Amino acid sequence: MAAIGYALLAYLCVEFPSNRGQAAPIWLSNGFGVACLLSCRNRHWPAVLLGCLVGGLTAGAHVGDLQTVNLALVSCNIFQILACAWGMRRVCGQEVDLGRARDMIAFALICGLAAPIATGLIAASIHTAMRGGVLLINIGVWTLGDILGLMTITPCLLALVRIRHYLKERPLSVSGVGCLLLLLVVTISVFIQSRPLLFIIPPVMLLVAWRLEVLGAALSATLVAVVAVIFTMADLGPITQLPDGSPDQAIVLQLFLATAIFISLPVASIQRHRREMLLSMTEANAAVVRSEARFRQLAENAQDMIVHSNLQGVIQYVSPACVPMLGYAPEELIGRLGMATVVHGNDRDAVRDIVVEQINHMVHHDSSPSRVEYRAIRKDGQVIWLESRPGLQHDPLTGAVTGITDIVRDVTEQKAMERKLREARNDAEAAAAVKSEFLANMSHELRTPLTSVLGFARLVDEDPDLTPDARRFIGRVLSGGKALLTTINDILDFSKLEAGQLELKLEVAAPDEIIDEVLDLFSLEAGAKGVALRAEGLARLPSDLMIDSGRLRQVLLNLVGNAVKFTERGAITVSAAYDDAGHRLHLSVADTGPGIAPEDVDLLFRRFSQVDAGLTRKHGGTGLGLAICKGLVEAMDGQIGVISVPRQGACFSFDIAAPPAVGLEIQAAQDAAVSLLPPASRVLVVDDNPANRELVHAILTAMGAEVIQAADGEEGVAAAAARPFDAILMDLRMPRLDGAQAAQRIRDEDGPNVRTPIIAFSADARPGDPDGVFDGAVSKPMTAAGLIEALSAAMAASTARRFQASA
Repeated sequence: MAAIGYALLAYLCVEFPSNRGQAAPIWLSNGFGVACLLSCRNRHWPAVLLGCLVGGLTAGAHVGDLQTVNLALVSCNIFQILACAWGMRRVCGQEVDLGRARDMIAFALICGLAAPIATGLIAASIHTAMRGGVLLINIGVWTLGDILGLMTITPCLLALVRIRHYLKERPLSVSGVGCLLLLLVVTISVFIQSRPLLFIIPPVMLLVAWRLEVLGAALSATLVAVVAVIFTMADLGPITQLPDGSPDQAIVLQLFLATAIFISLPVASIQRHRREMLLSMTEANAAVVRSEARFRQLAENAQDMIVHSNLQGVIQYVSPACVPMLGYAPEELIGRLGMATVVHGNDRDAVRDIVVEQINHMVHHDSSPSRVEYRAIRKDGQVIWLESRPGLQHDPLTGAVTGITDIVRDVTEQKAMERKLREARNDAEAAAAVKSEFLANMSHELRTPLTSVLGFARLVDEDPDLTPDARRFIGRVLSGGKALLTTINDILDFSKLEAGQLELKLEVAAPDEIIDEVLDLFSLEAGAKGVALRAEGLARLPSDLMIDSGRLRQVLLNLVGNAVKFTERGAITVSAAYDDAGHRLHLSVADTGPGIAPEDVDLLFRRFSQVDAGLTRKHGGTGLGLAICKGLVEAMDGQIGVISVPRQGACFSFDIAAPPAVGLEIQAAQDAAVSLLPPASRVLVVDDNPANRELVHAILTAMGAEVIQAADGEEGVAAAAARPFDAILMDLRMPRLDGAQAAQRIRDEDGPNVRTPIIAFSADARPGDPDGVFDGAVSKPMTAAGLIEALSAAMAASTARRFQASA
């Protein structure tokens, strides 16, 4: 297509003028080639240029040009086409739109001046050298012909390529078509007569360009060029008044067309740019109106009140939310000095100082607004609570501060709710304190007699002279006492878990020994039922892990105890494994008991819940054991779960954090394992319960210690002031003077036992060291080993402190 079009236009531009002995006044072929290149991708350019080359050579051969002359001139034309297209792509990009001012200016400079002048000099020089003639005249005719061709047909073809786009922007109107027809009539009227009326045509071209923009300018330039060339070649029109055959005819025609084209195309571009600017301004104004309406609607419908003031604090705008919030209409507040008139008198000065400080801070630090809460008085006199968030208003163009915008919210209900929450929290804290006090009292009242029962029962059980019946009876007493102690401990431990007061005591321990100890405790009960107890994986467990051995033992006792309780035949297997990478201890207890239905699994770890009421009546229990296990495992950074199949058994598994112990911790554990009282130790026992004093006396005198007894805190203080002791065992709850007060008096008085270790001796359920005056604690009910260990540790620590002080 490029070859045919280029050849046809070249033939027309050469053949008709040559028949009349005239030079071609306009060269359309190059403009056609540039339009083809700018309308396609760069990868298609070689094919288009080759087609233009073939078409140009064919047209030159047809009119009889010498082969060398034809090749040289056609090569100059191809170079001109490539230079124009390459320059436009470099400046304007892939899409060339002559309606844009930048593209139009680039087109006028590249295609209307630079490229045609450069190639015209070369081509005119070659033409003059081979065919003769005046060089300057040839350069002028050649260059103007190329410029006219490029400026005429190229915009027209590019406009036709983008005709849908242009018609979408500016559809053809009756007035636009009328202007084109008027231009055609005026142009024909000028060229069918010989008077010099060429100046009439450019104003009409400007009218067409003004009405139809780029498309109209391209069409008007093409229309005028076609009519002018055809009529002039036919010896019609004003230009024919010049001497026939003179090059002046071609030059005048070219200058006329160049003037008309260079006027209409820029005007079209300017008109399009003006229309786009007006359209943008219209759209911007409409957007501003819509935005203002939208924000005004938001402000007027918002439940929060929006207040805008100038820098002097005078209110300039108040949203309608002020009516339901304050009872004032907006016009009643506009013009007032801020919200001072509605702020409660007692809060006015404080609010003013806070707001001024916040605004100054925002001015200098560009921070976000903070909340300010204050009381306000409605128009009807009702006092309400408001929350304000004052912020600075900035000019969108300069950024200067222009005013203050405040968002005000009614928080009266929120304040009332906060007050109720505070009251509820205070009530809850008071209830928790009452509960804690009740648990402490209950623990003391239950564990104190239980200490005597279990302690003396153990002493009697160790008597080798007991008869079998007496030993059996004592065994029943110990079994019942341990069961009662387990129930009490379950209730108190669960209370600690709920209150978040459970404290872990990490120590170096061997988990395999704990598992063996638990299984050994249940061996007789399981053997009586014919149930086998097994352990797996113990040999591969580390022997020095940092864990709370007491709490781990408690979890295993609950799980294994439940398994033994509900399993009538088969076996119970405790499996253990250690994860060296994650430092976690994994344990499971599997049984062959009745199992648990899937719908009952969720009940297992709930407090005071039993899976089956019949089982509860048969086996007993508080329903707290598994709930406590879950709390203890989670406190040790672990999780517990169960997998069960009805009538096939259940498997409870859990894991806990168990980092390996380092060397110093292992050595400390080994040193602490030796817990013997120093020889000839003197111990003061202060307890209001004579049975407990007698029990401690029996245990300590058997270890070679001298025991002095005191019945209450006053007697304990007096005894401590009379003589020195190696340790003092102090009950916490006693008449006249309790244990904490007695210990503090011993510390404060300049007596012989100021630095003597004092060990708390109580059944109190509350953890911690009251007033920090105690050096250790022994819980009731106690064991002989626990009592000896606590006294030994406290006396060893006291000796070490005295040695360091003397050094």
